[in-house]
Amino acid sequence: MSRRNRQAFDTLSRDLVLRTTDRMETLRSMVERADSNHRETWERTLDRLRGLNNRATARIEAARIADDDAWPFARAQAEQAMMDLMRALDDFDGHLRLLAA
Repeated sequence: MSRRNRQAFDTLSRDLVLRTTDRMETLRSMVERADSNHRETWERTLDRLRGLNNRATARIEAARIADDDAWPFARAQAEQAMMDLMRALDDFDGHLRLLAA
């Protein structure tokens, strides 16, 4: 069961990394095309999102290499980092789309 849980987590996290990379690229493109009045602020937000992405990726890697005893805690940290990243991406995406409309 533990091996299956780890494999499921690896698959989920790999998919999440790919989706967040695509979303961040889309957001970056939106910021580049945006009005220059808010562009600097939005670029700082993108930098913060990159930091959250790096944090999530590091936590995912830590969970991947964790031994069986430490894995549940490492997985919980990785899942929290992934949720934080997804929430921040959703918030920023929603904000940009409102301003673009």
